[in-house]
Amino acid sequence: MNNEVQIMKIMELREKGYGYKRIAKELDMTVSAVRYAISKSEDQLLSDSCKECGVAIKSLKGKRKKVYCSNGCRWKWWNKQTRDINKKAYYNFICKNCGKEFEAYGTNRRLFCDRECYNSNRKNQVGNAHE
Repeated sequence: MNNEVQIMKIMELREKGYGYKRIAKELDMTVSAVRYAISKSEDQLLSDSCKECGVAIKSLKGKRKKVYCSNGCRWKWWNKQTRDINKKAYYNFICKNCGKEFEAYGTNRRLFCDRECYNSNRKNQVGNAHE
């Protein structure tokens, strides 16, 4: 078992009111190992709340601070933020096939307004190559 995970499990059991002996028995450890882990980690445990749902989460001092309680909350939070981002990468183009003016996001190398114009242009090029 990973040391960090083990410490978190010890602390969870400690919060439930378990004593050293009971924790040692539950996790198949020695009582002295449990006592040592608790003494070292009590001052190193940080508590915070999930950025998305507000559930209490704990992380160890010196390690990366936990911000979300789960991947689901992390995904929900990021998906909300993408709607609020001020998107600045809009570009204006003139379609190489139909000549219509259009706007596209994200790339400054677009040549066609849609897939139909792209396909039509390719067919015209292939047709001209065979003649």
